[in-house]
Amino acid sequence: MVFVVLGTQKNQFTRFLTMVEELIKSGEINEPVVAQIGYTKFETEFFKCFSVVSEEEFQKYISESSVVITHSGSGALFSAIKKRKKIIAVARLKKYGEMIDDHQTELVKKLTEEGYILDGTYSLKDAWNKLPDFTPRKYDFSNTIGEVIANWIDNDLIK
Repeated sequence: MVFVVLGTQKNQFTRFLTMVEELIKSGEINEPVVAQIGYTKFETEFFKCFSVVSEEEFQKYISESSVVITHSGSGALFSAIKKRKKIIAVARLKKYGEMIDDHQTELVKKLTEEGYILDGTYSLKDAWNKLPDFTPRKYDFSNTIGEVIANWIDNDLIK
């Protein structure tokens, strides 16, 4: 199962979901897809969508997924990194009205350069095609900001 995560931003992120849908239609994604779409308005017959779930259900979806395709929110990213999942991140971009600025691209770029995730911001298809050869680097959560974020996630402080 592929778990798609849009977070809970009020801004629409249909560009992301359209890219997922295109990969399913083309047969490149050939396993079930479940998407947490927050406030984004999107209807499709190609995958299951829901707005939000409990933190427990969210973590279960991550654990059971083969791939996590996510927006660039730190909570979603580090939840998946902590579980050593193959991750593709899609940053929200200002030019599409998805965010007030392009700060999410900085996090995606850094985590991609360090080998933790793949960047699908501009081409989800290109990132998807890199997955078979991608082994995510293990993140050391000790004595880092990552440890702080992981503890917040573990203690349900980030929803």
